Amino acid sequence: MFKSISKMSSVVKIDGSLGEGGGQVLRIALSLSALYGIPIEINNIRAGRTKPGLAAQHLKGVELMKEMCNAKVSGAHIGSTHLEFHPKSLHRHATEFEADIQTAGCICLLAQVALPCALFLPQKFDILLILKGGTNVPMGPHIEYLTEVMKPTLNKFGADFDFAVLKRGYYPKGRGIVHLRVKPIKNLNAVDITDLGIPRGISGWAYVAGSININEAYKMAIDAKTVLTDELTKNNIQVPPINIESYKEDRRIAVGYGSGINIVCSTTTGCIFGGSGLDVPNQEKTPNIKSPGVIAANDILGPLLEGACIDDHTQDQIIIFMALAKGISRVKIGNKLTLHTETAIKVAEIMLANRGLRFHLLESGSVGDSPSYILECEGCGLINNFAE
Repeated sequence: MFKSISKMSSVVKIDGSLGEGGGQVLRIALSLSALYGIPIEINNIRAGRTKPGLAAQHLKGVELMKEMCNAKVSGAHIGSTHLEFHPKSLHRHATEFEADIQTAGCICLLAQVALPCALFLPQKFDILLILKGGTNVPMGPHIEYLTEVMKPTLNKFGADFDFAVLKRGYYPKGRGIVHLRVKPIKNLNAVDITDLGIPRGISGWAYVAGSININEAYKMAIDAKTVLTDELTKNNIQVPPINIESYKEDRRIAVGYGSGINIVCSTTTGCIFGGSGLDVPNQEKTPNIKSPGVIAANDILGPLLEGACIDDHTQDQIIIFMALAKGISRVKIGNKLTLHTETAIKVAEIMLANRGLRFHLLESGSVGDSPSYILECEGCGLINNFAE
């Protein structure tokens, strides 16, 4: 059984225009609904987007959650701005779940909604998530970010997953295939990620696929290394070894064509930062658009120079794990909460208000002229007594 789950929970109503008004409201609400058996009603879904309502990726997330917790659902269709989701118990028997977005919708955003539930499924066997869609597409994390940044971050909470990228899918075709094998856990541990240390190494991958010339990969790698070296030196930070591999994707495992770069920085205390850049095919080129290599480098430099222990993209993604963990988690986030993080916190606190969930932002000195903050949360301590 799960700890403190009410079978007769009243419906929690959520305004989908909350915060940044995107799909994150939906993802966190669905995950916590399934995990705690809380029925939800969401209005104004993705009200902050150019095309409001459920897109293919969000709809597939709803359907995946429905399957994982045997939910009764209404309003689950493309373009819907209203959804009712009434979960039952998490699935006790199924060990394999498949979701095919059938567009270039982001696989990693699908993983965001599914991973927390897979970790707490009430069984002792590994869970296989078969996710199909876009692996490296605009407006979402690249698959490398999930495997090289979020996986080791999740390890700090005492959880893990194995992965296999069977096929890469780029915009606009998608058709990538990723397998995530998740071992259910008894509980998540609280984390203390407040000691930055110094950069120990930076590694990365610059790739091209399809008809794109390999020289594009070389250029992205050079741009990233140049920006990282110059900015770290200028800020009196010792430049660690930087190794960015450039390569052309095998046509047998890449659908479509495109190019991009992913880099990862680790520190002496185990902090990890990720940066990504993507060159979208057929996108209009203008002189003021930064190259993918520069964008990826700045993703890493930003938190490093702020004294943060996680990057901006990890910041909002760990909110649900902090909320579920047993004990008090503390994470140094630099000089600001991102709008995505603020949104994630608001939704988590609404969903778990009856369990007293509260996040606190504590000032922790300063870096230069800017204050530095630690985000603190006493998690609700969800327990899965079926896991070993």
